[in-house]
Amino acid sequence: MTSPRDRFLIALDLFSAEARAAADGLGRRSACSGWTIGDVVRHVTGVQREHAGVALLQEEEAAPSAPVDETEALDAWELLSAELRSAAVDAEDDAFGELAMPTLDLALHAWDIRWGTIGNGLGRNLEFPRALLEWMEEFRWHANEASVRGPGIFAAAVVPPDGATASERLAAWAGRDPRVAA
Repeated sequence: MTSPRDRFLIALDLFSAEARAAADGLGRRSACSGWTIGDVVRHVTGVQREHAGVALLQEEEAAPSAPVDETEALDAWELLSAELRSAAVDAEDDAFGELAMPTLDLALHAWDIRWGTIGNGLGRNLEFPRALLEWMEEFRWHANEASVRGPGIFAAAVVPPDGATASERLAAWAGRDPRVAA
């Protein structure tokens, strides 16, 4: 099993890669109901600023974020992710103690972005890196359902289709329909 730092860095890189790959399609819908890919990028930027910014950048509280349009969303993310990556490499291990949900958020939203691109015939569902997937499955089995379901967290779980991959099953647990866009 990977360390919390390694998981955070893997998820950070995964989300960044998917966001960059979708740069020409930020207005496309994502796997998050009612959200475009640009909305997902803005959301993740805010969540990471609020949680990882405090833990890794020693910000006393999240800086208020100015609304950015879709063309600025990716630039804002790229700046923050570079800061977080640099800080994560040098941070003390205990800095990652409160970053389980933000790490999971990064990974799942990377999946959401890919889902939005495959709806336009641009690929196939994201398969999480093995080390990250193992941790995410462990998180899933130990999660307090009452605390992970509700507005701003996860929708009700979806029954995964027959033959679903482990990544698709995890997305279904998080309330995503894993095959709509495929």
